[in-house]
Amino acid sequence: MITAQRQRLAVRLAASLLAGAAACRVPAEAPRVVIEIFPETTRGAVSPYIFGAGIDHKTNPMRYCRYPAQVERDIGESGLRIARYPGGFVFARDDHRGSWKNFYWQDHIGQNPGRNPLYTYDLDTFVQMCERFGIEPLMQINFAGEPEESLRGYIEYLVGAGDIDGDGVDWAAKRAANGRAAPYRIRYWQLGNEVHDFPQGYRADAQGAREYAAAVNRLVPLVRKLAPDARIVAPFINIERPRSGMFAAATPGKPDINLASGAEFARAFLAQVRVRIDYLDWHFYSANGWDGSYPFLGTDDEWKHYYCWGTKFRECYAQVAALMQRTYVHTEPPPRLIVGEWSGDITGMIFPAKKKSGRGSMERTMASAVYMADILIFMMEESASAGRIHAAFWHNLGNGAQELFSVQVLPEYRRALAGHLPWKGSPADVGYWPTWPAATPPFGMGYTVAGADDPRSVRMPVYHVFRLLSEQRGDDLVETRSEAPGNDIAAPRDGLYHDPDYHFARVVHCATRRGDDLYLAVLNKDAHQTVELRALVHGWRVASAAQIHSVGAPDYLAQNTIADPERVVMAGPDPAPLTAPGELRRLLAPSTLMVARFSRLRE
Repeated sequence: MITAQRQRLAVRLAASLLAGAAACRVPAEAPRVVIEIFPETTRGAVSPYIFGAGIDHKTNPMRYCRYPAQVERDIGESGLRIARYPGGFVFARDDHRGSWKNFYWQDHIGQNPGRNPLYTYDLDTFVQMCERFGIEPLMQINFAGEPEESLRGYIEYLVGAGDIDGDGVDWAAKRAANGRAAPYRIRYWQLGNEVHDFPQGYRADAQGAREYAAAVNRLVPLVRKLAPDARIVAPFINIERPRSGMFAAATPGKPDINLASGAEFARAFLAQVRVRIDYLDWHFYSANGWDGSYPFLGTDDEWKHYYCWGTKFRECYAQVAALMQRTYVHTEPPPRLIVGEWSGDITGMIFPAKKKSGRGSMERTMASAVYMADILIFMMEESASAGRIHAAFWHNLGNGAQELFSVQVLPEYRRALAGHLPWKGSPADVGYWPTWPAATPPFGMGYTVAGADDPRSVRMPVYHVFRLLSEQRGDDLVETRSEAPGNDIAAPRDGLYHDPDYHFARVVHCATRRGDDLYLAVLNKDAHQTVELRALVHGWRVASAAQIHSVGAPDYLAQNTIADPERVVMAGPDPAPLTAPGELRRLLAPSTLMVARFSRLRE
């Protein structure tokens, strides 16, 4: 049943998109895309774990909810399927134990005796939140900063039914004393985070990689002994940035990429690993000006720079997969890939002092939502076909959950974060955030808060895109064919991408199936042009109307604010009558994601 509120939102969005399309420079004949769908030809199961997010153990604003019922509703509706805890830093050798960047698990138990369900600083509370909402937890291990007996205690506390390591210390009993007698079901364990970075692990050279591989060879059997069904994730490589600051290409002559962890480190690590690893961890951050240069802002081509992020992601993924295939030859089956951190442009968070950085960060805008949709569609395909991707975690410098959920923080905590007044709690709760300029509230890049004395917040466009693709999808990827003349859009020559043939696709899509329901996700990345879509379903007799959900905005810079909290929303379901048996024709507005659901009719 469509509620009155959703009807109003749908009408508002439709009117907004029509107005935007009318204002755009639409040619006499809009670009055309024909997509043929073959629901009886499946290519593999889509991994639900690409719909993941990081949840940080200390700076996570879910700890300070003014309206917990709203946050709980958002978590339940978001479609979040896996969460990474603590979701970023776990060890920093150049910082103190209680800092935001150091995770010592013993400091995070028994901290929530009242069982506030959203106080995720506490280890038990986080895992129980995952249980409540059907979220798979991935637990990171601070193996570089803690001794082996502590690592064993960490695993024993979470999944042990007694003193399983036989050291005379029963951490399972401590868990029971903290209110949880039964062991948790934890399958995913990650060894550290970005260990190519010396403060977090090892020096970024061949010798450092050999030391890291030796630690992995020693620790993986230990983890499997204590948790026999463990799926182990090993940090592997960061390939993320454009030319600025580039270290080296994976192979001479290959595309312009930045191996932030260094090709030498990656190859040496893979060559030295002698134990079975289930997943290798890759981080990717899009950015528009790591060198502080933003010459394209405010130009007619600005949006093209943002949508080249998707091309950069695909390019770097191809290099990571090729490097894994060439170098990792020790065990079968070979490991798959987890995109442990990825997000939209965080330039503004990295360079808050730069004059244009506020606009350079697109986290809150429809542009970031379009990028998210682009990559989620790509990962849906790669997780189901011959690709290597198994899971992914939306993430920014704080954590990913803060921009997926509608979250609030207590006014005094937010002031402290913005550097406006001293925080009366533990210094570890604030970490390094107060060092940022007061005019740049750190979490403002992830979501919108009215002010220091008004903790209300609104959902960002990325929330609606994430929810739509997680909710409106099938279990199996199905075969499609497309015809889209002129679908490639060239990158501007004065931007970060200098290759003459650099481009991105105006329209991307994927089709999935669950039982008698067929889902077609189509994204129009063009910021100006409406696209004429024709979708043809072969081999099925389908109902005379498809059900349409969509997220879009007439302006790629559109964002939700306290004053206008519903500028970008998810509209639908709306019936779309088919123009012929199995044929849907639709005008797809600029910067818009649409999912059409077709229902099979049985004889």
